[in-house]
Amino acid sequence: MRRALPVVDGTWDNARVPETTSNALLTAQAGLWRQILAHPFVTKTSAGTLPAATFDRWLIEDHYFVRTFRVFLDELTQVAPSDEARAVLAGGLAALEPELALFEREAATRGLNLDVEPSPINLGYSSYLLASVRDGWPVGITVLYGVEKAYYDAWASVRDTTGAETPYAGFIANWSSPDFAAYVADLAGLVDQVEPTPAMHQAFGRVARFELAFWDLVHE
Repeated sequence: MRRALPVVDGTWDNARVPETTSNALLTAQAGLWRQILAHPFVTKTSAGTLPAATFDRWLIEDHYFVRTFRVFLDELTQVAPSDEARAVLAGGLAALEPELALFEREAATRGLNLDVEPSPINLGYSSYLLASVRDGWPVGITVLYGVEKAYYDAWASVRDTTGAETPYAGFIANWSSPDFAAYVADLAGLVDQVEPTPAMHQAFGRVARFELAFWDLVHE
């Protein structure tokens, strides 16, 4: 199976990568992707200097996002074009239950109330996920790939610069594990089965901008 565009020391290693749909999407958004990896939320988590209040804001907002993401993934499964695609998405759905449990345990430990009104940016991003399914499978799978690829790349960069003593070890492991890397690669494989369209490029760019806006929100 073809793999997503690798990142080498924060730069795109285009010389060794064949042109695929997933690679084309990433290449077109290379500038925004570098901003994602260099975002203060990511770099301060890596350095161990992220304020606890910032992480708390992220945890509360992202818990709402993941709950909506579960609905999005379920709806996208309903329009998946093949048993292969449905099997890949089923694996993603199954992983969300322990992920939500992780959020709830951490919130309880920190004394956080997860039942609060999400920010307008979070509502917009979450609503965009659900709306993308209405645009059909090519756009929907592009959005899913973009979200998961952004999380893997960001948390993998954190993993490589932190130790087991970090208070965020559970979250880092969740989105940078070999299993999650394989899942993201499988999503890239599904994207690569579709010829890129302007709508897919637009959707991938929107995901990148939403990710940056989301992290700006919780960091500031």
